[in-house]
Amino acid sequence: MNNEWSDRFQRAFGSAGAAEAFQRTRAIVGPANMPATQESQLAQTALDQLSNGQQPEARALAALELVIKMTRPSALTLKGALNPLPPGTDQAFGGWDSFSARVKPFLYSIGRIDLMPDQGVGTGFLVAPDLLLTNAHVLAFLSRDTNQLTKGQAVVRFVQEYGNFDPDPPVDILQAVAFDSDQDIALLRLGPLPDPASRAPLQIRATDANPGETVVAVGYPFNDPQRNPMFISGIFGTKFGVKRAAPGEVVTSKNTDIGHDCSTLGGNSGSPVLSINDASLVGLHKEGVFMFRNRALKGSFVKKFVEAHA
Repeated sequence: MNNEWSDRFQRAFGSAGAAEAFQRTRAIVGPANMPATQESQLAQTALDQLSNGQQPEARALAALELVIKMTRPSALTLKGALNPLPPGTDQAFGGWDSFSARVKPFLYSIGRIDLMPDQGVGTGFLVAPDLLLTNAHVLAFLSRDTNQLTKGQAVVRFVQEYGNFDPDPPVDILQAVAFDSDQDIALLRLGPLPDPASRAPLQIRATDANPGETVVAVGYPFNDPQRNPMFISGIFGTKFGVKRAAPGEVVTSKNTDIGHDCSTLGGNSGSPVLSINDASLVGLHKEGVFMFRNRALKGSFVKKFVEAHA
């Protein structure tokens, strides 16, 4: 267990000591958004114990996990390209520039799903020129729990970037092709795409992602002041409902799900979770609580579902 947490801290902060790690965290989220002094002291205690080969107590370990999660950024996109990550996160996500180049052909294949006329509901992405993948609970919301859709009820918009004022014509969602409520996955039929040549369907990886693998969740997080703590502004600022890419790592792998620690909010439902190495899909994000837990359906299950119903 000690090695697992030591490795997780090293992936987050490299060779930095505790003091430097806290300085980086403050630089990312801002001093006003840091946890209470007691939490920081507990995290420091956990680091000291890990460095001495000791097992941290539960509260100290929880505080350390919070500090790690607070360094998980969420980058905006613009004109189909990812913005740089905030200073202090480049060591943990050193493959960001390469990922930015690899994901570019797919960024405008990921869209915001809106209930007509423009109520944002979630995220979806192309797996074929006329097929959009998302969560079953997104389909249930769009259809008022009937799981049936027809033209005029919902659309997907593939741009919705902060600072991008180019036309973003909505694409009609025509019908639900297939869904699995237990696994929370749904396949939707689309109308004609604008500029289809620039919207490559995402490539789904057949092999599962392992704990420790770096991944990126791409989607449209929405603000929810009722549920989110004050330090949400340290990661997302004031820009919500626009396309973002949030790096993190796989934390758990069990049955058909992976757990990950990318920074997500409501609106990320249906987001693709991509490998930072090759931009292939390794998960379909389906639920999460900010700074607590995220679950995604494994890419291997997604691949079988799409192949069975496409």
